[in-house]
Amino acid sequence: MPIKLTVAKKLKFIVSLFFLAMVMDGLSAREKIQVLQESSTHFLTLGIIIQVTLFLFAVSFICFLIQKKNKLIDHDPVTGMASFSTFERNVRKVLSTAEPNEYIILSFNIDNLSLINESFGIHGGNEVLRRVGKHLEECCGPREFTTRYFADNFIFFTRNPDFFWNIEERVYEMTNINTLLQDMLPEKYSFTFTSSVYYIDNPSDTVESMVDRANLAQKLCHNRYSTHRVIEYTSEMKNSHEWKREVTLTMENALDNEEFEVYYQPKFRFDNETIMGAEALIRWNNPNKGFLAPAKFVPLFEDNGFIEKIDKFVFNKVCSFLDLWNRNHQGQGPSLTISFNLSRYHLFNPNLIKELKNIADQYDIGQNRIEVELTETVMFDNPKKLIKVMTEIKNAGFLVSIDDFGSGYSSLNLLKNMPADVIKLDKEFLSASPENSKESIIITSVINMAKQLNIKTVAEGVETRLQSDMLKKIGCDIAQGFFYAKPMCESDFRKLLIQKAAV
Repeated sequence: MPIKLTVAKKLKFIVSLFFLAMVMDGLSAREKIQVLQESSTHFLTLGIIIQVTLFLFAVSFICFLIQKKNKLIDHDPVTGMASFSTFERNVRKVLSTAEPNEYIILSFNIDNLSLINESFGIHGGNEVLRRVGKHLEECCGPREFTTRYFADNFIFFTRNPDFFWNIEERVYEMTNINTLLQDMLPEKYSFTFTSSVYYIDNPSDTVESMVDRANLAQKLCHNRYSTHRVIEYTSEMKNSHEWKREVTLTMENALDNEEFEVYYQPKFRFDNETIMGAEALIRWNNPNKGFLAPAKFVPLFEDNGFIEKIDKFVFNKVCSFLDLWNRNHQGQGPSLTISFNLSRYHLFNPNLIKELKNIADQYDIGQNRIEVELTETVMFDNPKKLIKVMTEIKNAGFLVSIDDFGSGYSSLNLLKNMPADVIKLDKEFLSASPENSKESIIITSVINMAKQLNIKTVAEGVETRLQSDMLKKIGCDIAQGFFYAKPMCESDFRKLLIQKAAV
C-alpha cells in the first residue's frame, strides 16, 4: 500500500536529500556509507528546524498583513491623518465626562477644490489634501483631534472658547494657509474654506450626528457668508431642517388625504368696486399644525419638485370652480377670471401646455377665464424660453400675468418683449404713506406705461382707504388686498359672489 505524504513532509524530504547530496559529493563508497549512517540520526532534527523556520515565516507574514490592515483602518489613505473611527474613539472618550456646550465641532470645506483637480489632476488635488491635513494636525493641542471626514471636508474637535470671536480668530489662523500651498497654486490665488461650528449641547449624541450638524449649517447657508466667517449651527436651523424632513415625508400622503385646500382672494375693479375674479391660493390644513400659509411649505415644494403636483392640483380646482359657477349662475353673476401661480419649474416641461389643456378641456370654462401668474424673477432666468412659453399659454386660451412686477432691476426693459396681459405691482410699492411723492410718481409711470401697452394693472396688498383712493386716482385697474377682502375658502367666496350679485 503506497504511503501518502503531506506537502510539508515532501518538502522536508526533498530539502534533506539536497543537503545530503551536497555533503556526499566527492566521497568514497565507504565514506558515503558512513555519512548515511550518521546523517540518519540528523534527518529528524533538520526537518524540525525547517518546519519551525516555515512556521515563523508564516507568522511574520500574517503579522505584516494585520499591521498593514490596521494602518488602513486607523489612518486616512489619502492624507495619512487619523481615520474617522480613530477620531470618533478619541472624541467619545473626552465627551464621556464633558458638560453640555463645553466642546465644539468645527467643519472646514475647501472652496473650489474641483478647479484644482481639473488644473493639476487628482494627484495634485490629493497633495493639497495631504498638506491641509498635516497642517490641521499640527494645529492640534491637548484634547484636540482632527480628521478628513470625506472628500475635501475636514473636521476639528476642540474646547468651546465661550466667545464667538475667539472661534472666528482660531478658524482664521487655521485656514489662512496660502503660503503653505504657494508652490502648487497660481500666483495670487486665494485658497479659502467654508467653515462652520456645532456646539455640542448633548455630549451623549453620536459623533457622526454632531459632524452632520456642523456640515448642515454650511449647506443651509451656502454662499451667504464671506471667507473666514464661521457659520453657526443654531436651533432655528435644527427646527428648519426637521420641518423640511417632516414636509418631505408627509406631502404625498397629505395630497392623497385632501389636506390641501384652495382659498380665493377676491379682486375688485377700481372703477365700480365690483368683483371681477380672484387669485387662487394654496393652503395646507395640517392635522397636527393647523392651517399653514404658503410661505411655510411652498419654498420646500419648489426645492424638491413637489410644486408641480401642487400647481396642477390648484389648476384643477380652479377649473372645477369656474365650471360649477358658469353652469349654476349663468346670467346671474359676474364673469370671473381666476388667476393661479405657476412655478418656474414648469417652464422646462415640454408637455406643460398639453397637460393644462387636457385638464381645462374637461370643464366648461371658456376662453381667457384662467390667468397664469408667473413671478417676475422667472423673467431673468431664460427670457427667450419664457417668451416662448408665455406665447404658447396665450395661444392655448389662457391669460398671462407677471406677479411682483417691479421687484427686479430690469422689469421695464424685459416687459417690452413679454406677451403679458396683466402685471401685478409689487406690494413694496405701497408704503404706509401713499402721499409719498416718489412712490406715487413711480406707480403712475408704470400704470401709464402699461395702459399704452394695452396691459391691465393689479395692485396687490391694498390695505387702507388712502392706498385705494391713490391707486384709483392714478388709473390702476384692479385692487387686491385686505382692505377689500381676505383670502377665503371656496364656499365663502361663492357666498360673497352671490351676495354681491344680488345687490
